[in-house]
Parts: sequence; structure tokens; C-alpha cells
Amino acid sequence: MRSNLWAVDVLGGQKGARAVIGTDGAVWNANEAFCTLVRLDEPTLRRLGWRQLVHTADRRYVAAHLVEVLAGDVQLREFDVRLAPPDGHDVPTRVRVELVRDGDGRQGWFLLEAWATT
Repeated sequence: MRSNLWAVDVLGGQKGARAVIGTDGAVWNANEAFCTLVRLDEPTLRRLGWRQLVHTADRRYVAAHLVEVLAGDVQLREFDVRLAPPDGHDVPTRVRVELVRDGDGRQGWFLLEAWATT
């Protein structure tokens, strides 16, 4: 179940770059720090989705980590990835992804924290 109100609450008080990503890759919410990191405004992030932000050479690698989290093998995964905003300037980034489940244990969304590594 999608809860944008919860997402806003999670993102509002945080200083780090955070986004709430649906399990389908849709960007539900992103705080100002995340938008600054990828040099895009939130409406553009929502239109593009998470997959489009990941460098094409890193997509399979990232997908493998997300599948592992979705399968329940791990709840949290941290890895390096190149984000590739449409402006063409890659952003080497460390990402921490956590799967948030609803009260019944069903997959809800990913809470993503990111920080530039250069």
C-alpha cells in the first residue's frame, strides 16, 4: 500500500539525500538533498523513475541487489553506483537501500539514502 504521507514524514526531517522508491522503480518522493545530488527537481524525478537515474552499465548490478532485498534474503543493502542524470554528468554515489514492509509483511517501498563519493 502506497503512503505518500508517510514518505513525506520520513523525508521531511532528514538532512541526508533520501528518496522513497516504489518496488516498481517509481520515485514517490525525494527530499531536497536528493534532488540536489542528481540535479533534478522532484517532478522530473517522478517522471523518470529510479532506473533511468542509474548508469546503463550499472543497471544489472543494481537490479541484482534489489532482487536480493525483495526476496527477503537481506533487508538492507549498501553499494556504490553511478547515477546518470540526463545532463550527462555521472555522479559516483554510495547508496543504502532498505525495503519497508507494510503491517502484514508485504513489500511496501524502498527507502533510499545516497551520498556522493567524490
